[in-house]
Amino acid sequence: MPTSHKKKLSAKTIFNIFSIVLTVGCLAYFGLSDNGLLTLSQHVHQFRIEWLFIGFLCMLSDLFLDTWLIYLFTKSISDSYTFARAFKVCMVGHLYSAVTPFQSGGQPMQIYVMTKQQVDAGNATSTLVQKFFVYQTSITMYSLIAIIFQYGKAQSRLSPVMLGLLIFGFVVQGTVAGFLLVVSFNQRLTHLLLTGAAKLLTKIHLIKDYDKTFQAWQVQIDSFHESNQRLYKDKSLLVKTYILTFFQLTALFVVSYCIYRSFNLHLATPFDTIFSQAFVTMVSSLMPLPGSAGASEGCFFVFFSPYFGDLTKSADIVWRFITYIAVIIVSAPFSKIKAEM
Repeated sequence: MPTSHKKKLSAKTIFNIFSIVLTVGCLAYFGLSDNGLLTLSQHVHQFRIEWLFIGFLCMLSDLFLDTWLIYLFTKSISDSYTFARAFKVCMVGHLYSAVTPFQSGGQPMQIYVMTKQQVDAGNATSTLVQKFFVYQTSITMYSLIAIIFQYGKAQSRLSPVMLGLLIFGFVVQGTVAGFLLVVSFNQRLTHLLLTGAAKLLTKIHLIKDYDKTFQAWQVQIDSFHESNQRLYKDKSLLVKTYILTFFQLTALFVVSYCIYRSFNLHLATPFDTIFSQAFVTMVSSLMPLPGSAGASEGCFFVFFSPYFGDLTKSADIVWRFITYIAVIIVSAPFSKIKAEM
């Protein structure tokens, strides 16, 4: 038994090391190859540091708005909850999301921290499920708007493969949002889906105890239904959280425009870069590696080359630093797990 645990641990460690090496390798390639940091150094006299500072503030705004959303959702079921505790949960979530595949480690660690903050585990799960529901439906609508307004430009600039990945990324996001909507409003269909999934996984031996697993799933789904019923009854909370999520996504997407202006470039509009950033998110989210290593850098290069030209590699490095590495640096000091949270 201990031997298998070691194998799992070492495999996970190797996977994370591979992801880090891939990210560093991509940044090194974009920095040291032609039109990389050397090109940026040749244009340093044109560089506008104030725009870079605004871009960094936009990244911090994303963290602040995420904290506010956690606070609002949790406050609705726990009156004593504080903004400082929500900030701790936010920082832990961002750190573990950045270093785990598909950002899968963020929510479990947030639930763990919230239970240490004396929030019931069911309520903590309910809070984060509500938040994920609002986020997923919001980013799907944001992506749809981006496609409506920018698909013509994307079609003329992208290869068939990239265009296919773009559409596939949107379909995946839309499918997740649609599934959440179905699960939220149709308990009978949800029960049928759970039954079918549990039977299939038992048949292929991924589930050993059908009854125990199905019962655990049913408890989580019931909690999800109850939390959504509370959310939809509180119209004020629903409107606030959707507005804040829209601003959160915009704050994160506008970082690329700030980088564009910091390079003293003027031709692209804020909408061009914001919608292009939505495309980057749609495609790179398909990559299972932590931080979408490799895919994020490659997608940024593809979608932003028309705007940055020879400066695209330099912009890629700056963007990746602000939106990924800086987030890890900022969140890490606040993410220590202690007995009292």
